[in-house]
Amino acid sequence: MAERETFSLEQEVPYYFANLTGDIRMSALIDLLLLTSEKQLHQADADSTEMVQNNGLGWVVVQYHMDIKQMPKLGQKLKITTQATTYNKYFFYRDFWVEDEAGNKIVTANSAFVLIDLKERKIVSATDRLDNKFGAEEVNKIQRFARLREPKDYDFEQAQHIGYYNIDVNKHVNNSYYFDWMIDTLNLDFIATHHIKTMDIKYEKELNINSKPVAFAKVDNTNNKSIHWIKSGEVLNVIAEFTWENK
Repeated sequence: MAERETFSLEQEVPYYFANLTGDIRMSALIDLLLLTSEKQLHQADADSTEMVQNNGLGWVVVQYHMDIKQMPKLGQKLKITTQATTYNKYFFYRDFWVEDEAGNKIVTANSAFVLIDLKERKIVSATDRLDNKFGAEEVNKIQRFARLREPKDYDFEQAQHIGYYNIDVNKHVNNSYYFDWMIDTLNLDFIATHHIKTMDIKYEKELNINSKPVAFAKVDNTNNKSIHWIKSGEVLNVIAEFTWENK
């Protein structure tokens, strides 16, 4: 088995990545993870832009699990590392971790990606389309993530607008925007006094420029959890669960 390759990116958290309490926004944290994986994929001419231009294909993340020991803060110097771990016919799995200046892992994440044919909007085999797998091991089994179910009712509801700058090179809404929309449904005082401890998210159906998304949230104060989902009409686009703790 080939040795798994890692790729790292160093980044200081700028003010425009931070929220009102000085923590990095979840959407910005996700952007940093994706930027790191894109930089590694670029080494094999397989990043998002190159896959679109050369093959008519697009990388799409379908699921994340994240554990946060300490949310990165404004001005903090970070080292973000990614590693392709395993793949099967359709799924490509990646791990990420974020370290502080002392080398402590403060964020870890697991993810699953697929490749889609942008014209047909269908999943294609990652095994057949990638020459460089970065040392990832081919496996037959599917990696299991949290099972997320849409609640029967909700505590918060908020319609969202999709504009030109929400759309990425795959011609759908960039997945990091979903986090801003979901967290914005919560009470501002709650957001200011809590931070996310764990996060699970599953992307069900992409949003495009013509979609009419509505964000919903259900809060479980007893267990410090919130479930968030976005629908366009009757179609479920994404669902996530956050666990929170006091700052």
